[in-house]
Amino acid sequence: MREIEFNYTYLTNERWKEIIAVYLKGAKNFEIHCWDEETEEIAAVLSYGALKKTGWQYGKIIVGLVTPEFIDFLLEQEKPKDTDIYNKMTPFFSIFLDNGFSSEHYGTELHITEPD
Repeated sequence: MREIEFNYTYLTNERWKEIIAVYLKGAKNFEIHCWDEETEEIAAVLSYGALKKTGWQYGKIIVGLVTPEFIDFLLEQEKPKDTDIYNKMTPFFSIFLDNGFSSEHYGTELHITEPD
């Protein structure tokens, strides 16, 4: 597994977008995790997927197909301004793709599992 970290030296999310764009092209399904209080983010993602029933009491998980519209939606996201705790690259806490790619802790940690 490869890991890529985005620390406070990254002033924009352009590099994050370049990396996720590569993996979005090879993915068929996504799963996005948001905290309950992230109502705007949840509503935005629900335009591209549906709520997954889980036992997670503090958040919501949205699942859906990786479509050209979904790809455009993700790649058009501006870098969040609230970077006190995390130097956020994306407004979504976790993004998982079915091809072994994940963007976690608001895009500050990317995990890539290469196929065998």
